[in-house]
Amino acid sequence: MIAKNIKGKSFKGCVSYVMHQGATLLEAEGVWAETTKDLIRSFTIQRSGRKEIKQPVGHIPIAFSPEDKERMTDEFMMLLAKEYMEEMGIKNTQYIIVRHENTANPHLHMVDNRINNDLKLISVNHDYKRNIKICKKLKDKYNLTYGQGKEKVKREKLNNPDKVKYYIHDAIMSVLSSCKHPADLRFALKEYGIDIDYKHKRATNEIEGVSFRYKGIAFKGSEVDRKFSFGKLKKMFEKNVEEMKKRGQKEQLWLQTEQKTKQVIVEKPSKEAVSKTQPTRHSLISNGIKLSDKQEELLMNGDYIFLENMTSKNGKSRFFAYVFLNDEKNQAFFSDKNPDEFVKYSNYEMRIRDKILVENGHITKVKVKWYGIGTFADPYLWKSNQSDTEHKESWDDPRLSTSPKQEQKPRQPIIRNNNRGRKR
Repeated sequence: MIAKNIKGKSFKGCVSYVMHQGATLLEAEGVWAETTKDLIRSFTIQRSGRKEIKQPVGHIPIAFSPEDKERMTDEFMMLLAKEYMEEMGIKNTQYIIVRHENTANPHLHMVDNRINNDLKLISVNHDYKRNIKICKKLKDKYNLTYGQGKEKVKREKLNNPDKVKYYIHDAIMSVLSSCKHPADLRFALKEYGIDIDYKHKRATNEIEGVSFRYKGIAFKGSEVDRKFSFGKLKKMFEKNVEEMKKRGQKEQLWLQTEQKTKQVIVEKPSKEAVSKTQPTRHSLISNGIKLSDKQEELLMNGDYIFLENMTSKNGKSRFFAYVFLNDEKNQAFFSDKNPDEFVKYSNYEMRIRDKILVENGHITKVKVKWYGIGTFADPYLWKSNQSDTEHKESWDDPRLSTSPKQEQKPRQPIIRNNNRGRKR
């Protein structure tokens, strides 16, 4: 059972549509029902008592599952329709209930006058949420079939807000299997123009809820689909991490900050933008942040962490980013993207974190993809000046030579694969 609440301006257009040839009028209340024109005239006369109301037409199509078709007698459908209207507060007004037989799904249409018999306007506040709740109640009460999945819904026939909800659903489904923590999902959905708002607990700053927003229309995760509540999304992230570990891929631990950031001594970064500050114990990122011992350990071991609710230098905006340190472990850097993702840079395909460090004038032992699947090499790359368009490179650490910024003659590198090191 699926219902939609539609508000309209014209009784003529709506009634003419639902009363098309082959339709069956199951019940009419408060209207003259001899002909379609009589129905329209009856609705219009009562509506004229409140001419200032721009959308007096209530139109509610209700469709039922094909599995319930044998049960859908006229009497049973009319019972469901009237209970639905009662629960929605559609009372003391004109209405018609019309059955259609032009699709495989049994369905009917209800048209009601939102200007009731006392010329008061029937409220539609929160009708979208109430509609979902009432449909579930009636399905449970009468043991009606629940839908077998959103994949079968014909997207091209949807209107907003349902159209947006299914767009968000499909986008999440397309990226979820590659997401290992909330940040991955946030960045992946950016490509679809979808924003995520995570709700945090005040005491611990842990995430406890999620909502998705597209073109000004927002849904809680569970409204998009029950499997998209944050609790269930978190289980999916954990499952993805375990699967990647089984495949031998190194996985980074997602950690939340223990408290909200008071101040960050950097501006909000753009894509792959970088910010830095001198780290000290429990102040690796900024004044006001107290990193946990585990977060500090991860950074010092060359891993990355993810921080949310950071405040820009001017204090006017919040941002979130991945955080990692340079090789000397004395500067922190921010990235909008997962630092361990590979991008094309110069003659190599390297990690985003290495590209950022090289671009910012650091001598960096980069991880690059080499010949063969799962094979990597570790050359040193740097720029003599940050403004240089080309970088220098060496297979030895140039910092160990007497002239550290001099480019060393490349030797054959040590090649690594997922299992062991070997000479190439």
